[in-house]
Amino acid sequence: MLKDAQGLDVANADDAAIRAIDRALEQWLGYGDELGRYVAFAQKARDVPLVQLQTAVLNLTLESPEGFAGARPFIDAARARERDMTERERLWLHAVSAWAEGASDQAGEVFATIVRRWPRDLFAGKTAQLLCLARGDFEGMLRIAEDFVPANQEIGYVHGMRAFALEQLNRLDEAETDARRAVEMRREDPWAHHAVAHVMETRGRLEEGIAWMEGLADTWEDRNAFIYGHNWWHTALFYIDSERPGHALKLYDTRIWDRWKEFGHDQANAIALLARLELRGLDVGARWKAIAPYLSPRIREHCSAFLDLHYVHGLARAGEREAVTEMLASLEERAERAKPFERKAWRDAAVPAAHGLVAHAEGRHAEAADRLGESLPHLQSVGGSHAQRALFEAIHVDALIRAGWNDRALAHLQAADRARGGIAHLKRDLATIYDRLGRAEDAQSARLQAERLTRRYQTP
Repeated sequence: MLKDAQGLDVANADDAAIRAIDRALEQWLGYGDELGRYVAFAQKARDVPLVQLQTAVLNLTLESPEGFAGARPFIDAARARERDMTERERLWLHAVSAWAEGASDQAGEVFATIVRRWPRDLFAGKTAQLLCLARGDFEGMLRIAEDFVPANQEIGYVHGMRAFALEQLNRLDEAETDARRAVEMRREDPWAHHAVAHVMETRGRLEEGIAWMEGLADTWEDRNAFIYGHNWWHTALFYIDSERPGHALKLYDTRIWDRWKEFGHDQANAIALLARLELRGLDVGARWKAIAPYLSPRIREHCSAFLDLHYVHGLARAGEREAVTEMLASLEERAERAKPFERKAWRDAAVPAAHGLVAHAEGRHAEAADRLGESLPHLQSVGGSHAQRALFEAIHVDALIRAGWNDRALAHLQAADRARGGIAHLKRDLATIYDRLGRAEDAQSARLQAERLTRRYQTP
């Protein structure tokens, strides 16, 4: 039995299969754009069960009905060779089959078991972390990283994988150290670039964040559509918070809504950026209407609560009322049939948040504030990072301000300002609320701080 570059046995593999598996791991960890070649190879390597199962994972991570349907033939081909499998590969079959049947919690547990027993299986490690991220389990992400990092110290990618988990747990110094180590070992590691961007955004290091991301952006050109668009999205967030929304809009047009418009996560990047730009007062023109045709087919998908919230918001901002009404009803049906492990995500978080986002888009701000406020304590369960879910919190605060719920708005704004004191638009919002509450001195102070920050950011 041949072994791959990680020293792991691979059933029924010849030299070509081993080369393909090794290359696929490099591409999987590095977000390369050649994984389509692995899918094509899998069509010819039907007798190699691991190739089939890894290709099924590539389909499942699309988080779409097409992805789930596309995974099934590869799972069936692997199952036909179950008698040939190693023990590790049988666990792979169990995990991938569970995922394809909607039991992503079981899939995540089995992949975590694989990593504990075979910590050199980094394809399983990355997959296990992604399943944790999809349900907001950052402690789980870190536990998995702690299992595989000691056995793979020489591989730069593992340090970036650990770094992102640390950042989501607010262990920011450790996260930045690990991510910078990953980049020192391998400059073209976009996930490590992304982890440092998260740290810098959390701490309000805006100019430094732009310099960091744009200084590494040349390495993203041959990466896949997801990480290319998502890292440019992070760069755009720095521009928005540093009072240069026009720069962010240009990135939207040239880098973010650019490569794979049919991909759900690229759609989410685009929707989230347009929403943030509108919150900062920028007119985004006809861009909502341009996105809507890509969203309309998704109203009954419900493969990801996180993505669904973006889809419904995009449709609402595009004025697609019939589609929005249908999607809200379908979301409620999806919540009713949720499995126990996912009820919080669909019932407690997604349904009220979706109604709140639609209400905000349609100008019903008190209702938006109420429904979004209902969802926020549960929102981590829908998945996504803190930076991504911050959009829903920002819309909630905007609804509070517009509804005149001043005391509640003030509490949220003061907390945000304590966390990131160098953001001018937070100061302006604080000034608005202080004026309403008759706190003239505090309002004047906040306005002066906002003006100083704006001058600083806009000075060449």
